[in-house]
Amino acid sequence: MKLFEIIPADFFSVLVSSNREIYVDALMKLYEMFNDDINIRLKDYISELSELIQDREYNVEEGDDITVDSPDTSRGRARLIEKRFEKTGWIEREFLDGSFTEIITPNTYSIRVMRMLNEITDEGMAEYNSLVFSTYSALNQAVTENQDRMYEALIIAENNTEKLDYELRSLYHGIRGYLKSIRDNNDVNYLLKNHFEEYKKMADRIYHPVKTMDSVFRYSGPIQNILSDLRYNEKLLGEMCKKALTVKKFESEAEAKYDILKTIDKIVDLYNSISLLMEEIDAKHCNYTKQSIDKIRYVMATDQSIKGKLAALLKAYASADENGKESIALILESNTCINRQEYIDSGSFYHKSIKSKRSGQPPQIVETQNEIPDEQIGAVISKIRNGYSEKRVRAYIDSLFKDGASQIESQSIEINNDTDYVLTVLAVVSCVSERNGYSIKLGENYIRKNGYRIPQFVLFKGGKG
Repeated sequence: MKLFEIIPADFFSVLVSSNREIYVDALMKLYEMFNDDINIRLKDYISELSELIQDREYNVEEGDDITVDSPDTSRGRARLIEKRFEKTGWIEREFLDGSFTEIITPNTYSIRVMRMLNEITDEGMAEYNSLVFSTYSALNQAVTENQDRMYEALIIAENNTEKLDYELRSLYHGIRGYLKSIRDNNDVNYLLKNHFEEYKKMADRIYHPVKTMDSVFRYSGPIQNILSDLRYNEKLLGEMCKKALTVKKFESEAEAKYDILKTIDKIVDLYNSISLLMEEIDAKHCNYTKQSIDKIRYVMATDQSIKGKLAALLKAYASADENGKESIALILESNTCINRQEYIDSGSFYHKSIKSKRSGQPPQIVETQNEIPDEQIGAVISKIRNGYSEKRVRAYIDSLFKDGASQIESQSIEINNDTDYVLTVLAVVSCVSERNGYSIKLGENYIRKNGYRIPQFVLFKGGKG
């Protein structure tokens, strides 16, 4: 049967009208009263609805029954809404049995739609039920203890397996939604909340229970084994067919058996596909975790220098509308100083050079004296001695012998700058002459320390070792 052969053509009009937010709230109030009481009295619903829309604006639309009393009051608007629901097929009016009390009754399809709307708007998350374990328990108990209830156990297994497949597919596509959200957002607070609050709720509701408490991989094998044995147990299948004939309207035992075998195959096939689906979910879960952490690190490490802020402004300018671009351009104009930069290339204007002959005698070469005067050499030596006195060299050598060491190898000396290098060279010269109470043993090779080249040696306290 087609959809609009069941529901009225303008059934969904209340969800696309200018008053759609008020209509949805009114439907949620109706669904709440439906769950609280089996009979919804009209006057009670009007009172609740009147209070709900007390301070809200309601626009009278074409099709509203404006003949109601006081349509400008909250109670009058509540009656307009109730009549609109009745006209579009959401509810029907009738009288309570044996009385003149008027009640409203939601249609069957209305209840399903209101339930769907409630689930969409409900921010809370229902706890995950142990669907796999429940399936295994029902089948195992029926096989071992109550074989006369095997048909009921099979129906329970079918319902639980279908719901499990639905939950896992919703989880898979939910992870894809979270992946898209971290790609589209650069706000670190949003990313942190998305990762540690929103995603964690969904993972704790389905992913972790399925992986731990209600493990698919733990129970899927035993479930499939029970169903495989059942498929070839003609005696038990016969008993199930008799039960099915009393429960469902099958025309023959063969038709009932066909439906039972079809259900068994359906459950087995679903568990085979669920195993593959769990692998896809695991991969998607790992991918989300990696991308989320990487995006958070990237956003937190974004360049906050002038260059980084300018790049952010230019990026915002590129994606803004005309008003946004004008606003950003004013910010750039008033806060930045931009100079024009040019360069010369092969297409630039130039003057061709003109070759000319040199005329006249070349200048005489004047010999200069390359020897450095003794006064300058003496000044340099004096400067070095004043900067690196004997006392400073002695103190440097003493600092090398730490913790009572009697000898120091050149490999263990730290040279980090020119001063360390000069002091080390002067220390070698001082110890070669055995001044300051130290001696040295020079090696044949050289070593490099942080780019500085020094001879290989060992310093000793006192005489050579």
